[in-house]
Amino acid sequence: MDTGSVTSEATARRPRVFYGWWIVAAGTGLMTLMATFSYYGMGIFFGPIRTYFGWNSTALAAAVSFARVEGGFMAPVVGYLIDRLGPRKLILIGVLVGGTGYILLSQTMSLAYFYVVYIAFVQGGISLGMGNAPSAAVANWFQRRRGVAMGLVNLGASFGGILAAPLALLIEWVGWRKAMLMAGVVVWVVGFPLGLVIRHRPEPYGLLPDGRQPAPVTPVETGEARQVQPAAPEEPEEVEFSAKQALKTMAFWSIAMTFAARQLVTGSVALFLVEFLQEDRAMSHRAAAAIISYMSFIGMPGRVGFAWLGDHFDKRWVIAGCFVSQSAGLILFTALSGNLAILFFLVLYAPAYSGVLPLIPALQADYFGRKWFATIRGMMAPIATASAVAGPFLVGGIHDITGSYQPAFYVLGVSNVLALVFIVMTRRPRNPAFAQ
Repeated sequence: MDTGSVTSEATARRPRVFYGWWIVAAGTGLMTLMATFSYYGMGIFFGPIRTYFGWNSTALAAAVSFARVEGGFMAPVVGYLIDRLGPRKLILIGVLVGGTGYILLSQTMSLAYFYVVYIAFVQGGISLGMGNAPSAAVANWFQRRRGVAMGLVNLGASFGGILAAPLALLIEWVGWRKAMLMAGVVVWVVGFPLGLVIRHRPEPYGLLPDGRQPAPVTPVETGEARQVQPAAPEEPEEVEFSAKQALKTMAFWSIAMTFAARQLVTGSVALFLVEFLQEDRAMSHRAAAAIISYMSFIGMPGRVGFAWLGDHFDKRWVIAGCFVSQSAGLILFTALSGNLAILFFLVLYAPAYSGVLPLIPALQADYFGRKWFATIRGMMAPIATASAVAGPFLVGGIHDITGSYQPAFYVLGVSNVLALVFIVMTRRPRNPAFAQ
């Protein structure tokens, strides 16, 4: 084999600028789409849809819960397909299906129709292309700077939240049906080009994670013989757990339970915050949506700042600090009223809530490696499904019984402490390469 020709071919295929940052930018855009129209956006759409049809909170919350069940069941299969086929194919399919879902939702005439389209198309598209897939690509292209790269991708969630107020204004101007139709078109027009940017791994381009070059072959003279040996640059240790090996570790389960406890709280807050502010704090729909935008804007430094801390210190303790701040902010927001309550929510909850999101997948990649990142992350998803499903039912049910969202938000604030307990329990698993 002519190693020189292989090296020259790899060099020819290398991008002039490290391609991983283009993947980060594309992932940020995909995350923005998901956050704008689904994660935050459905909470913006729910009020006008509920008013139009006269449905109660539990009925709409159930649609989200069932969609999360579907997402949990799909996650292991989707994760395996991402690792086998690459994330780009899954993203393009997800964009097609998700965009179609929003267009079909604009024609909703019954609760059953809403359930079917939202679960099969909107959630289906998100599960395929806008959740695990971009994170898997970034986890493969970065190692030393994985936390920061994940944080930059997750800035998309903040951008999506910032767009919540304009989305609410759009719904007031053109109605929820036309706004939903426009959402589907935007997902197609923006999502397809972004999906084409994504690449799976750096190795086919002659690179290692973080843009590092492969170890050069260095000639060494020893007596009469001329030997060739690889140079030994300092590189971070990389582990490689299979999915089966990861399942046998305590770290897998503690990270999964951390993710589950977090999902119960953050998903429900994002879904019901606008409704809470309207009903319990007497805000207008537009003003309540503006709080979502403020939360996302203030949280932006947290996504990158806490991620940077995670690259330089133990990610577990950075995550734990975020959970402490998040719980305090949510409880104070619920207990107090007026501008002081909103101030505590924005200052304590928003940056910490944003900071955790990139750190959990980055911690998983550090502990279990890159090769089966999407598969292992997909296997964690069903564990989080129970809490993700319970959250909307819990909040919607408490509201329908008590006539207020305040008791439910107290429950969410206390529940967030469970995430703190699980992350403190997490320990780095033993590298299987050293197992006897």
